Amino acid sequence: MWTEYEVEWTFVTKLCASVPANKNMIEAWLKARQPRVKPPGSKTIDEINEEVVESLREPEQDEQNSLLVFQREGGKCVVRADTVRAHLKDCSKVLSQLYIGKVQGEKSLAVRVKNGVYLDPSSYWLPILKDEDGAYTEADGKMERPVHAIGPRGIPINALKCFEFIERAVLTFRLRVLGDCVKQEDLETIMEYGGTHGYAGERSAGEGKYMFNIIKIEEGRNEGAKTKTAKVGPRSNRSSRIAI
Repeated sequence: MWTEYEVEWTFVTKLCASVPANKNMIEAWLKARQPRVKPPGSKTIDEINEEVVESLREPEQDEQNSLLVFQREGGKCVVRADTVRAHLKDCSKVLSQLYIGKVQGEKSLAVRVKNGVYLDPSSYWLPILKDEDGAYTEADGKMERPVHAIGPRGIPINALKCFEFIERAVLTFRLRVLGDCVKQEDLETIMEYGGTHGYAGERSAGEGKYMFNIIKIEEGRNEGAKTKTAKVGPRSNRSSRIAI
């Protein structure tokens, strides 16, 4: 039923945090990102809010209002696996609209990815790995950037936001594709675009760009292994590692 792939993303620009450190802001932050229709069996906003709050470290007093942080699980910096799937869905939607199109009578790439591509359900959290073995337990640092917006009355608003970042992050995960509804070549195209578009916070500032390795898994063996990298930096020569 499932075709499985091992995937590794090697970030060539900073991986930036995007979760508010202020726990009182989490519910509003989640509501602004919730889908219009709640998927069957998914968690409620209250359940997700409780989960996010439990995964945050206690911020310093001067960090309460402005800092964006990485979530923590088991002492490690982590991202939710669902954010990777959301990234793949968003990228496939853009490609369907602007690049690939669709064949009459067939489902679009965006629809096939939405209904047929999942991450391994055993991996709820994805540890943020280092270039060498091991996972990050703390971010490499914090960065401030100005924010410019227009208020509800048309008055310009200028502020500073502060966020944690990791310089040389690696994410590894396993994809499960329903049958052959999305081919390996399609996944490579999605990640080639996604590696340039960027993942997580500060994409508009050029952060979150990655290269990728993708290997098809068949009957417990790596057969017909195929490696490809997004054209956003030097090629990665390291073998894939899966954090399960």
